[in-house]
Amino acid sequence: MKKKEYVLYDDTEDYKKEDETREYLFEEYAEEEGWTCKENIPDERVYEEIAWRNQYEWDDMKDILRSAFRKGHYIMTGTCGRWDGRYDAGNFINDFEDFQRFISHLDNIKITDVNGHFIVEGYHHDGSDRYELKRLTNKGYEMANNNYFAHDRKLHTTIMTCNLFSALPRIAQTAYGV
Repeated sequence: MKKKEYVLYDDTEDYKKEDETREYLFEEYAEEEGWTCKENIPDERVYEEIAWRNQYEWDDMKDILRSAFRKGHYIMTGTCGRWDGRYDAGNFINDFEDFQRFISHLDNIKITDVNGHFIVEGYHHDGSDRYELKRLTNKGYEMANNNYFAHDRKLHTTIMTCNLFSALPRIAQTAYGV
C-alpha cells in the first residue's frame, strides 16, 4: 500500500516558510509599502504574516477536530519526552477541550494523517512528544466505560491495538475528501 501522508497543521519549521512568505508579501504589498526588493521587507513583518497564517490554519484545524469529536469518543496515546527520558502517555478525548489540554504543554506541533492514522508530533523545552489519536468503537467505549475511563497503560494499549475497540479516525478523508 502506498503511503499517503497529509499535513493537516504544522508550525514546527516556521523558518522554512520565510522565503515563501517574503515572496508573497513583496508581490502583494511592495508598491503600497514602498519596498523595492524582497530584502527590504522587515523580518518582523514576515514573522507576523507567518504567525497570522499559522493562527488561521489552527482555527481551521480546531473546527475540523470539534466536528470530529462531536461524532464520537477518542483515545490518544503515545510518548512524552521529558528531561529524564521518554514516558508513555495517554488519555480519553471527548471534545476539543480535552485534546487541547492534552497537548497544551507543546510549543510547536505538527499534525498529520498517514493512511488514516492521526498523528500529533510536538516539541517543548524538555523534548519531543508523539501521539496517535483513534476513535473508540461502541465496544471500545463500553470497555473504557466499564473501566471508568482509567488512566491505565494496559487499558489504553488494549483499546489502541485492537480494531474491535478502536478505529482509524481518517480525519483528512472526512474533512477534505482525500
